Amino acid sequence: MVIVWGSYYITNKFALTTYSVVFTGIFIRTLVLFLMLFVGFLSKKNYELLRLKNIFPRLVLIGLLGFALDITAFLGFKYSSASKGAVLLRTDVLFSTVISAFLGQMPGVMDILSMVLMLFGVALVSGSGNIFKLAYGDVFFLLSAFFISLNAFVIRSVQEDKTNPGSDFVIAFYNNFFTLVFFSVYSMSNLAHEIVSGFGNFGLNVSTTGLIIASIFQYLIYLVYYRNLRIFPVWLVRTSLLFMPVYVLVVMSFFGEEVSAKQVIGVVIVLFGAFILTTSNYFKKSKRS
Repeated sequence: MVIVWGSYYITNKFALTTYSVVFTGIFIRTLVLFLMLFVGFLSKKNYELLRLKNIFPRLVLIGLLGFALDITAFLGFKYSSASKGAVLLRTDVLFSTVISAFLGQMPGVMDILSMVLMLFGVALVSGSGNIFKLAYGDVFFLLSAFFISLNAFVIRSVQEDKTNPGSDFVIAFYNNFFTLVFFSVYSMSNLAHEIVSGFGNFGLNVSTTGLIIASIFQYLIYLVYYRNLRIFPVWLVRTSLLFMPVYVLVVMSFFGEEVSAKQVIGVVIVLFGAFILTTSNYFKKSKRS
């Protein structure tokens, strides 16, 4: 899961050096749509796509949030680095705690301490030294992390629906489908131009290779992420994802992406804060049970 998701971020970075945010989103989601339909046909699961009683509105919401987290992440990769994105997108742990607080699960002292640590780390990773003066592209990463967190709560509600629990295949398909729909609606006024312009840049180059591979990794994310959520505790899945920034930093260093000593310290602080936040919540749940 760490390798798949980290590689998705890396290949997106390469794709966005040439292609626009809109074209990248539409291309990836369209290719994934055909992949899912093909796999669904082979595995005889496409009939599940018609079982939408009681969950359809939330599937639309999942797609809307999928579009929001995608376009903000793409804008982040467009104007910032893949290494910083991999770190800042892991603040979804922080936002998940904040959302839980709004749902009535108030954070404890350790939760608040870890959130302060993560905010300080975010400032260092951004390179500004001040959380209120984030670099332009980094703000989009934080917005994407918020939408990722919010979407996770909606996805879980569909998985655990009492009358019609949605399968991973159904959730993933409609997540991708409605994300594609919202990307198309968002760019309706110049959709034709975006597509023509995007395909005009097609060729044997790093950006096109990145675009195609990113599409494959997006499909694989649906498989490994949802599967992990099914068979492992959420805290373990989220803790495992904290290794992703390390993976991305190592890989991007081979492509010449520089990371300052201050940013490395920020990475450690963000991951340490996220680790405390995740494990403290796990132990609280263990005591309650």
